[in-house]
Amino acid sequence: MSTGRAAEQSKHVLCHPGRAMAFEILWTRKALKLPDHVRDEVEARLKRVQRHFPEVDAPVKIDITRRLDGMAFQSHDGRTRLWLDIHRSSDGHWSYPTHWTIAHELMHLAQFNSEGIPSGERPCDIFALARLPPGLIDDSPSYLVVPPKQRKVWRREDARRAHVLAKDAIRMRRAGLKRYAQWWEDEFERRSIGR
Repeated sequence: MSTGRAAEQSKHVLCHPGRAMAFEILWTRKALKLPDHVRDEVEARLKRVQRHFPEVDAPVKIDITRRLDGMAFQSHDGRTRLWLDIHRSSDGHWSYPTHWTIAHELMHLAQFNSEGIPSGERPCDIFALARLPPGLIDDSPSYLVVPPKQRKVWRREDARRAHVLAKDAIRMRRAGLKRYAQWWEDEFERRSIGR
């Protein structure tokens, strides 16, 4: 690790396209122990995902967890922390959080900062799926029910279907459908038959 990078607390500003606001990444002491190339990859993933979550524009402190894929927290004074599972696997390769995990956790922060997004894990999945481009939905939703075949092997066509159906589910929610997450699950399974 370069001492200059650690000394500056590894602050990086990710700019929103067309916005003056910035997304600042801070690293905990534990996360600063990661090799530079690992932090660079995590930053790149955060940058690709965060631009779809403009509500998250306060500095975000990145920490490491091994118990969960990810977790987000925002205090009443606006301090934000994001825990991600980043570890070296038994074969020596680094394991990174998926773009989907990052999106799910950033959607939780968006839920805290927006009146138009309902709280809860399943709404979090629906709204994150609707926002994230299918190319970044690199894993199955975290809390929505997905057929075991798709949960085991998530493909591009699954990501496209999940994204389109999430946008439809949100439109249906706005039109008054209360069980929009259930509708998404039923429709995703129905359209996945024969895969």
